[in-house]
Amino acid sequence: MKIELQHIKAVVFDLDGTLFVGKTPIDGAKEKLEELRRKGKQIIFLTNAGTRSRKGVAEKLNAMGFEANEKEVYTSSYLLAKYVTTKYKKKKVFVVGEQGIIDELKLVGVEFSEEDADIVVGGLDRKFTYEKLAKALILLDGGAELIGTNGDSTYPTEHGLMPGAGSVIAAIECASGKKAHLIGKPNICAIEIIEKEHGVNRNEILVVGDRLNTDIKFAKACEVKSALVLTGVSRKKDIKEIKPDYILKSIVELCVS
Repeated sequence: MKIELQHIKAVVFDLDGTLFVGKTPIDGAKEKLEELRRKGKQIIFLTNAGTRSRKGVAEKLNAMGFEANEKEVYTSSYLLAKYVTTKYKKKKVFVVGEQGIIDELKLVGVEFSEEDADIVVGGLDRKFTYEKLAKALILLDGGAELIGTNGDSTYPTEHGLMPGAGSVIAAIECASGKKAHLIGKPNICAIEIIEKEHGVNRNEILVVGDRLNTDIKFAKACEVKSALVLTGVSRKKDIKEIKPDYILKSIVELCVS
């Protein structure tokens, strides 16, 4: 499908399910990004994943054969760190999550604590334990705020869907009775940062992703064009209230003029 959008200057790509599944790149994805760069399009990576820092995601993409630099990458862990330092200056944080969240919070000088944290941060944690849940509950019962990287219940792998950050955060919400403030897509907080740092306006952006309830919902909320790829989570039969502007079998069908 050729998308006749001459005014598009930047293409914002989701990662898991869009460019790769697990550790396996989507066939032709690397070549498609190279083609878009040759046409002068800015490439931006926006992922709800928070297990790696921006630097870590860029390194992963390069190792998989994709050209990427840290400034092109936006992760939920990076966005969360910016949010915490803007709204909660000099507050202590307890993290239920992986190294990406910790790395990004360290970069902005956040102090960590398991005893008197003001904020509990939740994300995908593949070593999630009852002990971590209990510590989070004690802090939240004591008045701490709950912030989450994203609400994705699952994420795609070569072996099928695996529990995502949303599943971990849901356990914390269930125990504490508190609702997490979620930073990742479909929260639109990333769009203003992307506009400012890349010198583009919303009417010059196309969002490409595999999830209707995050990627496409994010695009709709930001009032930007969107393309759903069918290589990840969502399928044509799932399209109801949230409708993408374009539907592609895979990223290979993306041809922006």
